[in-house]
Amino acid sequence: MPRSARTPSPSSGPAASSGPSGRDMAAAGDRELARTTWQESTATATAAARELADRHRPALAAYAARCTATSAAAELLCTAAQNAAVPSYDSVGETAWRPHLLRTVVRTAADWAAGGMRRHLAPELVSWLTESGAAVEAPGEENAEGPLLVRSFQQLHERQQIVLWHMYVEQEDLARVGLYAGVGQAVARRWSETAADELRTVYARLYEESAAPECRPFSRLVVTRARTERVRTAGPEGSDELGGHLGGCGNCSWAFDDLSRLNGEDWPPLLAEALLPWNGGRYWADRTSDRTPEQPPPARSAARPPVLSGLLLPALRTRSVKALVAVVAAGAVLGLVLGAVQADPVSPSSGANGSSDVDAWGRDTRPANGEEPAPPSAPAGPSTPPPDHKASDTSEVVKDRKVRKDATDPQGHRPPPDRSTPPGSTGEELTPARLRWDFRNAGTHPVDTSSSARTGTYHGQVDWRDDRDGSVWFDGGSFVKTSQAVLDTSRSFTVSAWVRPTSADGFLTVAGQDGNNISGFLLQYTPDDDRWRLAMSHQDSAEADEDEVLSAGRPATGAWQHLTGVFDAENRRIRLYVDGRLQGTAPRTSSWKAGGSFTVGRGLWQGEGADEYQGHIDDVRVFQRAVSASQAAALADAGPNS
Repeated sequence: MPRSARTPSPSSGPAASSGPSGRDMAAAGDRELARTTWQESTATATAAARELADRHRPALAAYAARCTATSAAAELLCTAAQNAAVPSYDSVGETAWRPHLLRTVVRTAADWAAGGMRRHLAPELVSWLTESGAAVEAPGEENAEGPLLVRSFQQLHERQQIVLWHMYVEQEDLARVGLYAGVGQAVARRWSETAADELRTVYARLYEESAAPECRPFSRLVVTRARTERVRTAGPEGSDELGGHLGGCGNCSWAFDDLSRLNGEDWPPLLAEALLPWNGGRYWADRTSDRTPEQPPPARSAARPPVLSGLLLPALRTRSVKALVAVVAAGAVLGLVLGAVQADPVSPSSGANGSSDVDAWGRDTRPANGEEPAPPSAPAGPSTPPPDHKASDTSEVVKDRKVRKDATDPQGHRPPPDRSTPPGSTGEELTPARLRWDFRNAGTHPVDTSSSARTGTYHGQVDWRDDRDGSVWFDGGSFVKTSQAVLDTSRSFTVSAWVRPTSADGFLTVAGQDGNNISGFLLQYTPDDDRWRLAMSHQDSAEADEDEVLSAGRPATGAWQHLTGVFDAENRRIRLYVDGRLQGTAPRTSSWKAGGSFTVGRGLWQGEGADEYQGHIDDVRVFQRAVSASQAAALADAGPNS
């Protein structure tokens, strides 16, 4: 029902219910625990705070670790977010506690970034906050102009939100769902039977109600076709009227894709991505990668102190603005003290984004559960370069580096927050590739093992090796290209490949698609930064600006690595993955379309072939869609020719 028609939340004044007793604390729901933490006497509030913190600590700690640069900063962020979440939770009405808590983490991090604690945050989070202008809505705030999926979730009853988040996003069992809601397993099961359907219904209603006048003739058809087709079969060049409308209307296209996924089976990560302002898809993957629905969350440790300390509880219960300011100030002072002890980003105590937890290829080696990492293992190969700690440094102003030029220019715009990590699900089936060259067989043409049978032609001297059950060798002057375009580079696409470079003397292009003068996109190595790079030019000119994203670590010369470049047209972002791990994102500010040959082993620059690749390449795949985070990981995890 609409938010305005909801039953108001229980009174937060002194006359409110006295809350559960100590022995009933473990059976109380999250809202009752949060209310008791806020209202009751010190002993009761401390017990409620401890129970609430213990229930949600693994998830909170994992997300905070992604947001911070050291383990000490992660602990401080956990405490600050939990303290901020309790009073705001009591005022926002019906909402599930955990997504509210996690959103508070990002909001708190935004406050840090605006103050003197920016250096304690993960560089990629600082970069995202800089790009978005730290535009993070307060948890629970309903924005009439916000994403439809978020608004749909907010309009559901709290019990439905708990079911959707914990059963589907977190993949926890019904017993845990009932615990968070304060009900038995049988009741939680009844709620679970209708929650997903209600989310779809509310989304469709909000979409139709908010449709612009020119969209209203299509809104009902969008809802119906998304329910029956699951995937869009009519794009910008679609043969029917709806296809043409979707090709030109970003709002309806977005709604169609959301509704298609909501009517399928891969919607839980989509919900995580929508509700968490930053890295929601990665959070979902972290939380579900090692858990089955029947497997309960890790047991809490009695030896670990609660995230909400008794020292801070009295200040919270006073409802005094001055007291809350004092809490924040105390946290800032503590953060500066911690920073003085662990300010060195390359110290052994560094967290998920310090170099000790990122290997030479930019891969995070720390488990999401906060345990101490095992020693990192490097991929096989004759050369194992040391980590480059400069990769973790993020400047105060986001820079736009232009390839082949020394100068860097500050960006003059700040795009709105994006879905920085695309949704997906473990084992999620990929849309069939538009092209796949596995290079198993010698000949004048690579064999396309996709259903499209797209032919390419080798140029120059190439050779075939036994690596990865068959791969092709390029000598620095050879390449392969198609006779016509494979991709529409103005729409979402993905290109992935296994690479083993044997040189780092110049630009090395793994894949691209020609325009008339330059490539529309370049998946390549750049010696200017000593990084892997995905770049897309604004125009068909060597003088035009480029949107680019770089890998976090240096390439491993002589060792196999997997690269995935993604253009997400709906979110106007490009993303780069190395070995299945997201390296970074950047805004895409142009819609230029390159219509020439798809190439492997070289790019196009000033109308001529350039940046020839030297080394092995294997299993090149092309998709006319933006793959999800878990799909990028699955591509990297797949065995040779599988």
